[in-house]
Amino acid sequence: MQKRIASRCNDAAWNLIEKPDLAASECLALVRLAGTASYHWSEIGTAGNIAHAELLLSWALARAGAAALAVDAAGRALRYFTETPSKDWERAFAHAAMAASLHCAGDQEGHRRHYNEAQQLQSKLAPGDLKLFQAAFSKRAATVNCCGGSALLTETPPSNGPDARRSGR
Repeated sequence: MQKRIASRCNDAAWNLIEKPDLAASECLALVRLAGTASYHWSEIGTAGNIAHAELLLSWALARAGAAALAVDAAGRALRYFTETPSKDWERAFAHAAMAASLHCAGDQEGHRRHYNEAQQLQSKLAPGDLKLFQAAFSKRAATVNCCGGSALLTETPPSNGPDARRSGR
């Protein structure tokens, strides 16, 4: 039962992440879905399942503007996918999630470093993996709803620090 709930929440959350714009209610649903998936995977999943759930949670939290929590979750996912044998698409998604999280946090240097790493890994992806990665990472879908608005991952992150997310930019 938990596996089915985790999988359904996971799929529904990724569908929301791939949308270019989210209403406030969709953003809340995204965080709830990702959190539910993460909880259930932590109860019944493998270390890999849990890392995938952390990756999803970091994207959701970045979209919601919860920068510190997003960076924390992305860090756990990135650590797993860089310290254990992982596929290129897993490392690409982990770096993209960290880039989104750091963008939301206003960390320009960290964002740029992880964004570039995700782009480099993208060039190694198989066609099927590439299509899925591009859906989440493309300029259209990789908007991060933080700081009271949307910003493309390729833009310069807000420079007025983490408290900018409360300013309603």
